[in-house]
Amino acid sequence: MCFHPRLRWRIPVKYVAKLEDGTVVLKSDGVEFTVEEGYFCPALAKAVKTMKKGEKVILTAKPEYAFGENGRPASGDEGAVPWNASLQIDLELVSWKAVSDITKDKKVLKKTLKEGEGYECPNDGAVVQVKLIGKVQDGTVFLKKGHDDEQPFEFKIDEEQVIDGLDKAVMNMKKAEVALVTIHPEYAFGSSGSTQKSTLVQSILK
Repeated sequence: MCFHPRLRWRIPVKYVAKLEDGTVVLKSDGVEFTVEEGYFCPALAKAVKTMKKGEKVILTAKPEYAFGENGRPASGDEGAVPWNASLQIDLELVSWKAVSDITKDKKVLKKTLKEGEGYECPNDGAVVQVKLIGKVQDGTVFLKKGHDDEQPFEFKIDEEQVIDGLDKAVMNMKKAEVALVTIHPEYAFGSSGSTQKSTLVQSILK
């Protein structure tokens, strides 16, 4: 079975973009974006939707899928693209990281860093063990459980023992999965308090 990346998954790619005369105007040894957001020109998002993990392709992007009739000026190490110019892009889809919108409102997002085992996820009332690191948006760690030889943190699903966003995220995780979960204040600690106003990031091992 052939799998392709989905709209909100994070897609790490490598690329070299050239003009028709071979002049390199853009290149990267590793950049990450979502299919939904796209990256530097429409051709990339359209191409990766059809690619497999590890695949390398050469794209010919017509102006409407590159920088259009206006082109773009040089910036830093990036070369200028003339008006109405086509691009040749050597593109490699390195891998992808699945991103799930747990609450369907983009306020609890789970990015899978390591796939879990099997197909089962915990049900309401299940007792789970996790390792987690909680950070506010600026990277400050305010919670750390199950690390540095400490026993995993144990709680019961849907019993209000943890914040709602963490509850919902873990219910959508498999055994031994590792994920980054971004939790909006609405599903964390609300709008009160200094750190609670920031997005909460959890690294979870179930």
